[in-house]
Amino acid sequence: MAKSKKAKFSLSFAAFICFLIALALTVLLRAFKDESFLGWYDKYTDTLIYYEQWMQIYGATWISALLIVFNFLLKALLPWFPISCICVVSGVLFKWYYAILINVVGAAILFTVRYFWGKRFGAGNAEKILEKYAGVKSVIESKSLRSDVVLFALRFSPLMPINSISSVYGTTDMPYIRYVLVSLAGFSFKIFSYTIIGRNVYDPASASFIVPFIILFVITGFVLLSLGAAQKNIKF
Repeated sequence: MAKSKKAKFSLSFAAFICFLIALALTVLLRAFKDESFLGWYDKYTDTLIYYEQWMQIYGATWISALLIVFNFLLKALLPWFPISCICVVSGVLFKWYYAILINVVGAAILFTVRYFWGKRFGAGNAEKILEKYAGVKSVIESKSLRSDVVLFALRFSPLMPINSISSVYGTTDMPYIRYVLVSLAGFSFKIFSYTIIGRNVYDPASASFIVPFIILFVITGFVLLSLGAAQKNIKF
């Protein structure tokens, strides 16, 4: 019981920090519209535009696209860079529609590799890892795991481990095509947000760069609060 209360407090505190950061970013965005800041920022605009143009000319190549997709593959096999970083890099290099396409292909490969890994070798430690998350244990042990809504929610949550979820679903009878499509649908918001952040990294004072961060922190905060509320259902 003590552990449950401590875990609930930790999750609530983490949620508070997320909301606080979101609020700070909102205030910062408002400050960036001040004339005194804009006057200072204009001095660096030409430099930022130059780097953006240079990156799109020399960095946006087929080799770069293949390397980004290859990083998704490595992420399926190794504790590699976070998915968010890979998606942001894609956004930095390519126009947003190309970057989103590359990230969707990469994510599909990531989901696919771990799905068939689970189908071939079993979930391994994936179930034990997921059982640490409030409310997930009961889902794994029930038929609701095969629900499209559950899979969508697991992919949408900013906190759920991607590879563990994929491995567990590889052990179920959910058809592969359905699994990939629902996974991509649930993960699409994160792909879009990370890509837009990367695409607007050349204009860090813009709403296009900051607002995705605000939304991600707010969503994470609500997820943390939900996990904290579910702690009473978890046995330690």
